[in-house]
Amino acid sequence: MLDALRKSVGTWFAKVLIGLLVISFAIWGIADVFTGFGNTSVAKVGDTEISSMEFEDAYRRQLDNLSRQLGQPITPEQGAAFGIPTQVLGQLIGEAALNDVATGLSLGVSDEAVIKTIQENPAFSGINGGFDRSRLAMVLRNAGISEDEFVVRQQAQAERLQLIDALVGGMVAPEALVKAFNHYSTEERKVAYLQLTNEILGDIGEPTEEELNAFFSDRISSYRAPEYRKVRFIEVTAEKIAQPEALTEEQVREEYERVKDRYQVQEQRRIYQLSFPSVEEAEAAAAEIAGGKSFEDIMAERNVDVSDVDLGLLGRAGFLDDTIGEAAFALAEGEVSPVIEGRFTTVLLKAVEINAADVQPLEEVADEIRTDLAQDIAADEIFDIYNEVEDARAGGSTFEEIAERFSLELVDAPAFDQSGRGLDEQQADLPARNELIAAAFNSDIGVENDALNIGRDGYLWFEVTAVTPERDRELSEVRDRVIKDWTAYRQAELLKQTSEEVLAEVNSGKSLDDVAAERSLTVKTASGLLREQMTEVMGAEALDAVFSGPVGTKAEVAAQDGSRLVLEVTDITTPAMFEDSAPVRNLASQLSADLQNSLIGGFVDRVEQEAGVQVNQALFNQVTGVSR
Repeated sequence: MLDALRKSVGTWFAKVLIGLLVISFAIWGIADVFTGFGNTSVAKVGDTEISSMEFEDAYRRQLDNLSRQLGQPITPEQGAAFGIPTQVLGQLIGEAALNDVATGLSLGVSDEAVIKTIQENPAFSGINGGFDRSRLAMVLRNAGISEDEFVVRQQAQAERLQLIDALVGGMVAPEALVKAFNHYSTEERKVAYLQLTNEILGDIGEPTEEELNAFFSDRISSYRAPEYRKVRFIEVTAEKIAQPEALTEEQVREEYERVKDRYQVQEQRRIYQLSFPSVEEAEAAAAEIAGGKSFEDIMAERNVDVSDVDLGLLGRAGFLDDTIGEAAFALAEGEVSPVIEGRFTTVLLKAVEINAADVQPLEEVADEIRTDLAQDIAADEIFDIYNEVEDARAGGSTFEEIAERFSLELVDAPAFDQSGRGLDEQQADLPARNELIAAAFNSDIGVENDALNIGRDGYLWFEVTAVTPERDRELSEVRDRVIKDWTAYRQAELLKQTSEEVLAEVNSGKSLDDVAAERSLTVKTASGLLREQMTEVMGAEALDAVFSGPVGTKAEVAAQDGSRLVLEVTDITTPAMFEDSAPVRNLASQLSADLQNSLIGGFVDRVEQEAGVQVNQALFNQVTGVSR
């Protein structure tokens, strides 16, 4: 809805929204507990209050929007984790600040202007392009907004836009600023460089025990063993409890007859289709075929080869033109059709190959049917099993007793940490993986846990059987890993040392070519480098160095792949700026918007400071269900 409104009123709403989002995180420095106005208000700016209903409505819409973007429902707890409550309140406070000023200045918009804005909104356009009241009603209904409420919001928004227009209307970025930013973003540099890799170091040997112990001691926390937990579980799903071996041959045969359509292979035909520009030409060709010429003779006369006429193997539904499809499926194999006038062209058809409809025999699909049928039967039993297991648990039965009584498998899972890795640091094989891990680490030994839902109709009961606290490991437990890390660290250290030596040689007057010849290296070049466009070799650190000075600038930096670079800037070019080009116009527009947003944000911030922002923290927590 807000996107649609933005389109109908130009770009000003976007400026307001961006400005408010920028300042929304700064409002919490202002007093956040208040008295003196209605206890149904979540916040107040000057004399303008934000009701709990208004906040709750905006919060709900934002959660709905986020749910649609992520493709799954977002709970209030998850919304709080995203910071949605604070963002929504910040936006409403910013709007309230502008509303407070607009009210103080007695700004207003006529009903006619509001109606015109609504009617010109593309979101409410019908099939003919004009305003469609039913479309408006549908959009508002989907957004959970009444028509009266929407009109009031439009009125308030129009008043805010008047105020914003007075503040930043017509403001554009100075030409000098656009040129400076364009120069900054389009300047290209060329460098020559040496790339130093671990290969030049040779064998660095093994660490001594003293070195290894010192390395391990300095980084002992990175080798710390995490907390591990063990669980036992009973998993009930259709796949787990299905008993395909219990089904009789008669049951499988009956099911095959019931779902036989699933195993049918529809008739397919390979059709040659020869198109003609007119009915007369098609009829003339048909007459020649009737007189003894073949379909292929006509193809040759018209310089058409097989690839031009072969439609491939198609079922009846594969023909876009029903008339041609019906004619194609009326032909015998090898037969040529009479002239067919299709929707888009006039054709002659030839049925080259016919694959008759067929049904896979029971013998080929019996195992599949047996498995599917057994799982269907099992799915109908799951809820009954769930109730029986829950009754047994309520009666004090242990997992062992439940598993034995209902012939269910009781699984003792290997220990795993919060990332799901086992003691071997490989991912543990767990059902309902994410849910089980989270639930296990929120539980403890002896705690009775609720069953976890698995998929559409499965359940998982579990209990924590062991907890191994996190601890510092001994060197002997991770010796191979520490040696590997020490080797990588030592290589990086020696490589940087070598790279610094090379840079020192270059700075002393040697050329890159001379150094390369002495050290058996190769001088490479990279051109067209831009400040914010990393390459396979040149990462952020390298680009910072490349653009740190004039031609002749030298530096040694890390490459993207961990190697080291010794580089020298050899050329700098700046493409000409064409003010009418799309990139420059976009840059000017963006800079103008940034300036406007900055001014709007500063204005709103000042209004909030002078008018005073007060937040009813208790009501905010109550509405959102979270604590600050």
